Amino acid sequence: MKRLVLPILLAAALPGADSRITPALNAFTTASYRQLAGGGGNLILSPFNIATALSMALAGARGRTAEEIQAVLRLQPDPNYDAALGALLAGLTKAGNAEGNELHAANGLWAQRGFAIQPDFEKTLANNYHAPLTPLDFQANPEAARSQINRWTEEQTKAKIKDLLPAGSLDAHTRLVLTSAIYFNAKWQAPFVTARTQAAPFTLPAGAAAQADFMNQTARFGYAETPSAQILEMRYAGGEMAFDVLLPTAVAGLPDLEKSLTPESLTGWLGSLTTRNVQVSLPKFRAESQFSLRQALSAMGMPTAFTAKADFSGIDPRRGLAISEVVHKAFVDVSEQGTEAAAATGVIMRTLAMRMPEQAVVFRADHPFLFLIRDTGSGVVLFIGRLMNPR
Repeated sequence: MKRLVLPILLAAALPGADSRITPALNAFTTASYRQLAGGGGNLILSPFNIATALSMALAGARGRTAEEIQAVLRLQPDPNYDAALGALLAGLTKAGNAEGNELHAANGLWAQRGFAIQPDFEKTLANNYHAPLTPLDFQANPEAARSQINRWTEEQTKAKIKDLLPAGSLDAHTRLVLTSAIYFNAKWQAPFVTARTQAAPFTLPAGAAAQADFMNQTARFGYAETPSAQILEMRYAGGEMAFDVLLPTAVAGLPDLEKSLTPESLTGWLGSLTTRNVQVSLPKFRAESQFSLRQALSAMGMPTAFTAKADFSGIDPRRGLAISEVVHKAFVDVSEQGTEAAAATGVIMRTLAMRMPEQAVVFRADHPFLFLIRDTGSGVVLFIGRLMNPR
């Protein structure tokens, strides 16, 4: 059985990274963001959540199918990959639940009742992903099965992700659905005072302005500058989870910043953060996105999994399974108190101290910017997105 680990040379680790698979996850973060960032509008996704769902599928993939999925995930063969990812999930959960914050991740394995699954696959998902087998009857009532999976997803994300699987996505040919959900709710280490929130213009991509509610405070935060951007890092209570804003220096500079987004550039930017006194103006915002990932993942390098040539014999030795669709939904809400974010992915398979005062740096995010939610302990990016219009 071929399994996976990351060669460290594939991508540099973000500051704080202590996991051998973190560089792979964050390389997938930048690659998937670039793949999905086309067009205008706000954007939010959890590449970490997508990678978790794909990793469950990978546990049952073999041959060329496995090689393509591991290439998309920036991995190399290693029998301990699933255990390492499971340990990382446990560590993230511990870090994310400090000081009254909440980070919850859950995975699901849903199979046609009576459909024989390879015992090793079922054991791997139960032991490392905490995804016990739940039998459903896709053949007799696919809509009832879809409703049950969607209810589970809604429960795991505190009702932030609803209707993950759209109507008609399951049918009598569906044999297996893999789901992964993540929910995050954390308070700022240095909360904004609501009374200081004021309306002000936010410059839109086309140059017009929209009124937005800007949160304001001056405090000590992680800060860095490059020739083309300002970088702000605000910690959540507990100290390890952080919200990073990558604000282009030029009002219309976000497209160029997105083009320069690589694991190496992200490592360099975040690695240069130092604690500074920063005068922050950040818009309150809420964003939601949903994706069909079949075309995107095929373009990234794993087309075989979606065809009749797919090999998921680690699940079904008859090689009768292929992925029909991968769906993803994500949500983020940034306010004076903190951040709430959630995401879910479904893989559908069918047959076939005292300091001297200093001058405050001004960080006014009044034009489109990138943002991340990451664990600074492991270096893993949990969410990535952009704000084009706070309204």
